[in-house]
Amino acid sequence: MNKHDLANELARTHSLLTLSCELLQTNDSFVALELVGKALVNLMHMDHALLVVHANDTEYVHSFDHDGHAQWSDAGNPLYLAGLSHLKGAGNGAGWQAAQARAETILAAGVPPRQPMTILLVKWDRDSHPLNIKVRQRLLTTVAELAAAALGKLHARVSLEQQVSQQSEQMTDSAHAHAAELARRDDVEHEIRELSLTDGMTGLRNRRGFFVEAEQAFKVAQRQHAVSAVIFVDIDGLKRINDTIGHKAGDQLICDTAAILRASFRNVDVVARLGGDEFAAFTLGDEKPEIVVERIKRKLHAFNLANGRGFKVSLSIGIVQCDPTNGMTLHDYIQAADARMYAHKQRTLH
Repeated sequence: MNKHDLANELARTHSLLTLSCELLQTNDSFVALELVGKALVNLMHMDHALLVVHANDTEYVHSFDHDGHAQWSDAGNPLYLAGLSHLKGAGNGAGWQAAQARAETILAAGVPPRQPMTILLVKWDRDSHPLNIKVRQRLLTTVAELAAAALGKLHARVSLEQQVSQQSEQMTDSAHAHAAELARRDDVEHEIRELSLTDGMTGLRNRRGFFVEAEQAFKVAQRQHAVSAVIFVDIDGLKRINDTIGHKAGDQLICDTAAILRASFRNVDVVARLGGDEFAAFTLGDEKPEIVVERIKRKLHAFNLANGRGFKVSLSIGIVQCDPTNGMTLHDYIQAADARMYAHKQRTLH
């Protein structure tokens, strides 16, 4: 090999090394194709080229013009059939094939050689290339191998990104489903808790609900030395109504009493039916107990005037203002209010 041929070989080797580095650095398949097209022009001065790649069960076909610019192509490209024969394993052991018809020349290189998944074909319309066929075949095979490696890496990356994206979507869907299930469970638990704290007949808090909620409010009042009071209410004559008119009327009397008490207290107050004909309430912030009693009596009077039943609602009421300094518990105040209610009932009966 003379100095001129050696210099040309070194230049071609340098071009291939540069192509290899550039292909490894790019993350864009279109840029990779442009690099391949540029190399085919610079190294081989081709007129047309075709690259067929099988990746991820998909066939990709790209054509190159005489300037090396890449564009999408398809099976209608005249070079496609030659490429397809190599993709089906028709290529020889070296993975390339030369064909000459009229004045045109076609070279093909497949990667891997036996059953190519990538095929690169180059065509010269009129073959006046200074390089012999063997050199061109070697160059074409090297470019095909570099293209296959680069595009394979990019297709694998896209596939991996798609898998990650799919997994991410699945995880997101799973997280949403999990969150929805937790929310549903919270709703169910809240509903169960409400049922456990609520009196089924009146909709007020039941005995358990009263002590759960009133105990919390009572502790706040104790810590802040806030004004608070416990009210105990008993329905007058419920047994007589049950015995003379019937239990349906007695149940209605209980519900009427609940409606009166609900209207007499604020939403922040705890109002409950303790059982039977007994009701209790805990109120926070009312300055004077007698004002609370008067409010109940006004609501009671208004209710009786508005309802033309054969009986009126009559209530006995006991109220005790809580003192944060005396050490009494909520149960102590309930008993004290119950005692005052009983005293009020006795005075009314006599």
